Amino acid sequence: MLKAVFHFLGSQNSVVTSEKLVATLGGMLAIFCCFYTTTWILGTEGSAAILPSMGASTVLLFAVPHGQLSTPWALFAGNLLSAVVGVTSAQFIENIFVAAPVAVAGSILVMHITRSLHPPGGATALAAVIGGPVIEQLGYGYIITPTLINCSILFAVAMIFNNFFEWRRYPQSLMRYKTIGYHPDTRRIKMRHIHEAIKRSDLVIDASDIQLKHIIDLADAVLHEELIAGFELEIGAFYTNNKSGRLWSVRQVIDEKAHKNRYQHMLIYRVAEGSGKGQSGYCTYQEFAEWAKEKMACSKNDNFHDR
Repeated sequence: MLKAVFHFLGSQNSVVTSEKLVATLGGMLAIFCCFYTTTWILGTEGSAAILPSMGASTVLLFAVPHGQLSTPWALFAGNLLSAVVGVTSAQFIENIFVAAPVAVAGSILVMHITRSLHPPGGATALAAVIGGPVIEQLGYGYIITPTLINCSILFAVAMIFNNFFEWRRYPQSLMRYKTIGYHPDTRRIKMRHIHEAIKRSDLVIDASDIQLKHIIDLADAVLHEELIAGFELEIGAFYTNNKSGRLWSVRQVIDEKAHKNRYQHMLIYRVAEGSGKGQSGYCTYQEFAEWAKEKMACSKNDNFHDR
């Protein structure tokens, strides 16, 4: 029941402790730099208006550095274009109860059109409308000071800090994922296939093509690990694939060439009965484990050796 509730609420997957600590420290450093700079330029009142959106950007850049919503394009274009929309709404719409929703809605539209969706941009646009006299006096200067300056600070800190850790390079284009050792079912899937699939899905997915490919390969590796988890090899034993008709076959394991990497652990077998009877062959431990659906309990009357 509890699991179903968390699933409904969209509870996120947990990350390792080191990642939590790194994201926390990076976010603290970034927002300190932004707060100090903005307060120095605009004073405490002005910084209170713009910093909430920068705080949201900080969460993305340091807690989700490889997300599509965290890219440099999303950070700069999303915030700056939203600032333009926000200032324009504030100057041309007198009623604040109309200007505020127009600013946020307009920023969403502009970010979608420019493919720079960045949720904090909505707060940047809203701050231009409800930020008070200090922000209002800036006019379109709000786009440069403090929006562009703060974005530049966040970007610089994210570049320097995140790239100290090889598993969280920023921006995501600098990230290089380790090749998964064994993924026969997904090796033909290319980046273009994933890109086209995303386009056809009409969904906003906060992950790049290469990230999705990496996850698909990992999922495939996990699947194959589960398939062989309960397999116990016995030299000389007979195994069957339990297929029907002409595809049915019985193999006897003759020998093995063990290797610490299961993907390179080789087996030699002979076909004792069924399809390919009399033939010999070899394959990896994993391939044999996936082929063998059942270990045969041979009686004295089962003379596979003599057939």
